[in-house]
Formats: sequence, structure tokens, C-alpha cells
Amino acid sequence: MANDAPPADPFPRLVALLLLLEDAQPYVTVEDVCARWEPASETEACRALVAEAIADRRLFTDRRQRFDPATATFHPVRLVRLNRRHPVVAPLV
Repeated sequence: MANDAPPADPFPRLVALLLLLEDAQPYVTVEDVCARWEPASETEACRALVAEAIADRRLFTDRRQRFDPATATFHPVRLVRLNRRHPVVAPLV
């Protein structure tokens, strides 16, 4: 018999991961989140979920420049953080 259960919503997993990262790091990038996403084979799904959450304002975002001292160059990064007042996010934090 086929499994007819709908796929689990991955957003609560994203919230749990972001809560840990926001507490542990001064800022969190999309790369930080998706590098720790489980399963690791779903990195692109993680990026799509983050983009969707940014689009509907469940996540705040900001673009910054990260300095790489090894090459003395700057690289663009996208920071993310939870919008803890969003009605979908608030019950998960």
C-alpha cells in the first residue's frame, strides 16, 4: 500500500535550526543554514524553503559583504533571521 500521508512541513525544522544558529553565531547566512540542513542531500530544497520564507516575510533578510582575509576580498552574503512576530513563526519559537 502506498504511503498517502502528506509530506511533513519542513518549516518547523527550519525554525528549530535557525533558533540554534541565531543563539550560537553573531549572524546567520543562508549558507550557514543550508550547510547544516538534514538530510544534506536536500540542500537545494533548503534554499527554496528559505527563499519562500523570505518572500512571505517569515524570515528577515539583509545583504552584506564578508571579508576574506586570505584573499583580501569581499564576497556578498545574505543574512537571515526569524521574524518572531510573524503569526506562523511565533508559535514555533
